[in-house]
Amino acid sequence: MSVNLTFKFPLSLLTQESDYILDAAEAHAAAVNPRLPANFVANQRTLLTTVRSAASTQKTKTATIGGLTISQDQAITALNDLVSRAKDSAKRAFKGQDVKLRNDFQVGINSPGDLASVLHRARIVRDASANVENASLLATKGWLATDTTALTNAVDGLDTTDDTQETAKADKTGSTDSRNTAANNLYEGLLTVQNAANIQWPDRDTANSVVRAEFRLGLFPPRSTKKVTPPTPAPTPA
Repeated sequence: MSVNLTFKFPLSLLTQESDYILDAAEAHAAAVNPRLPANFVANQRTLLTTVRSAASTQKTKTATIGGLTISQDQAITALNDLVSRAKDSAKRAFKGQDVKLRNDFQVGINSPGDLASVLHRARIVRDASANVENASLLATKGWLATDTTALTNAVDGLDTTDDTQETAKADKTGSTDSRNTAANNLYEGLLTVQNAANIQWPDRDTANSVVRAEFRLGLFPPRSTKKVTPPTPAPTPA
């Protein structure tokens, strides 16, 4: 099951506020560290680095998937063009043999249009074109063995591109889960640091206002800006 973020604001805000809060914790280490587990602030710094690095990796993986989609579209176009030419050649070589044309060369069959089905039909056409008896007749209509080889390469190329894309999608999902786990842990860690600071410098003493601001108390986490629709008033009795 995928890991969701436990907070409702952008990661960029989390990383920005993390710097403020951890800077304050490091500046006031003597006072705040005794209220925290050993190496707690340093561990949060490590998490912050992880989240920032993961965010950059995530953008790279998204770009990779986008690039593969373009490559995939180009491969499908090339494949469909070769399949169409093979069908046209077969219709001339086996004119009037409707059953053969439909079964062996998929003439008249153009759906469904999902990638698996496109590849399945292309393989049937490729295999029919490679058949020795068919190949000799196709050659009389202009379709050569080199064209069948090109069709084979197009099928294999598209299949490889699809496999690569699916792997990239899986990698991206795993990267997202890892990033979200780190971000959730960082968020909880910041709240722990803030709680320690809140105890150390209570708001009842106005002299603590500056250090409390350094720990972003009252400022982080951000308050929800979601508008709440007031309840519809009950109708006034007639």
